[in-house]
Amino acid sequence: MKKNDIFKHINDEDAARIAAEYPTGDKKQRDRLFRKVESRVSSGFTAGDEVRGVDAYRPRIAMKIASAAAAVAVVAGAGGVGYQLLSSVSRPTESSIGSDMVQAQTEEGSAAEAATASGAITKEELLEKIHSRNYEAYDRINMKYRETMNGVSFMDGVIKRDGLTGNESEMKTWTHTPEYFRDMDEETLARDNTTPEKLAESSTHNEMFFVKDMFICVYDNSDGESQALYEIADRSTWLLDQPTAFSDTYSECLIRDRIDHFDIQDINENTTFLGRDCTDVFMTYVSSEKNVGDAAVGSPIFPRMAPEEGAETTFDKYSDQELYLTVDNETGIILKAKLIIDEEYYEEFEVNELLFDDDAELPENGEYIRNRIAGCAPVSDPSSYNLSIID
Repeated sequence: MKKNDIFKHINDEDAARIAAEYPTGDKKQRDRLFRKVESRVSSGFTAGDEVRGVDAYRPRIAMKIASAAAAVAVVAGAGGVGYQLLSSVSRPTESSIGSDMVQAQTEEGSAAEAATASGAITKEELLEKIHSRNYEAYDRINMKYRETMNGVSFMDGVIKRDGLTGNESEMKTWTHTPEYFRDMDEETLARDNTTPEKLAESSTHNEMFFVKDMFICVYDNSDGESQALYEIADRSTWLLDQPTAFSDTYSECLIRDRIDHFDIQDINENTTFLGRDCTDVFMTYVSSEKNVGDAAVGSPIFPRMAPEEGAETTFDKYSDQELYLTVDNETGIILKAKLIIDEEYYEEFEVNELLFDDDAELPENGEYIRNRIAGCAPVSDPSSYNLSIID
C-alpha cells in the first residue's frame, strides 16, 4: 500500500473536518508523533500500552472541600490511538462511523496521555505503594509522631526498632486540654477536689519494650501521687506488636480498617514533608456495610488496638467523611493523615521525625530497662520471667 493510500476511504468532508480539528502543529512535533506511531505499529503495539515522556499537570489538594474532581482513569496509550486509527481507516466502512471513531479515539487518547504518559502515579499504584510499606526492611528505623483527637487530646509517640534483632521500644505520652474534661460530672470533680484545668496539667506515660520474646511495659502518671507500675508478659500475646510496634500507630489503623472504604479523588505527587518527596492524597468515603476489623467506619478510631480475629463491626450514619494523606514516595509510609468525620469531629496523625539505619537510634538496652522498673510496683508476679535475657 502506498503511503498516500492510507486514508483513501475517508471522504472529502471528513478529511476537511479532521484537518481543521487536529492540526499537525510544528514540524518537530509532527515528526515526533509520526515516528512514535510508526514505531508502535512496526513493533506490534497494542491498545492499552503506556507511552511515557510527556509531563502531566496534577492540581494541588484543596483542604476541607466537599468534593474534588476525580483523577483521570487510565484507558489507553496515545500510540494505541494511532494504531487503531490506521487499522480502522484502511478498510471500507461507513463514513459517519469512521469519523465518529476517529474523534472518540483521539479524544480518549489525549486524556490517557495527559494522565499516564509522564509516568505519574495512578490510584492503583498509590494504594499498592501504601499497602506494600515494610517497617522490617531496615537495619534500624525510628519514628516520632503525634496523634490528635479533635484538637483536645494528644498522644506523642516514639518508636525505635532494631531490624537485626527485632527488638523494639515504644514510648507514649497522653496529654489533654481543659476542654477534654468539660463533660466530666460536677460531683466527680468536687469529690476529687479538681477542675478541668488541673486535670489538664497531668499526663499519662507508657514505656514499652519488646525484647526477644518478652514484653515489658511501665505505666506512669505525672500527677506525683500514683506509683508507677510495670508488667512483664510474653511478647507473642501482646497485640501492639503485630508484627511490629508500628502496628499500633494511627496510620496503620487507617490502612487496616478504613482506607478500603475511601475512594481517591485527587493526587498531587509534587510535595515534600520532612525533607522527603511525598504524594498528597484527598479521599472521600464511598462504601458501607462491610466487615473490616474492630473499628467501625465513621466512628472515632480512638481508642484502638490491632484487630482481633473474627471481630464484628457495625456501621453508623457518617457518609461525608474526608481523608487527607501525605505518603512518603520512597517507603509508602503515611507521614500525615487527617480524617474528618463530620463538622464537629476530626482526627489527625503527623510524623515529626523519620530516621533509617545509621541515622536511627537503637531501642533502649537492658540496663535502661532494669533501672526504669527498679522503682515501680509489679502488676503481677514477675518471677516467672528471666530478666537476664535482656542484657
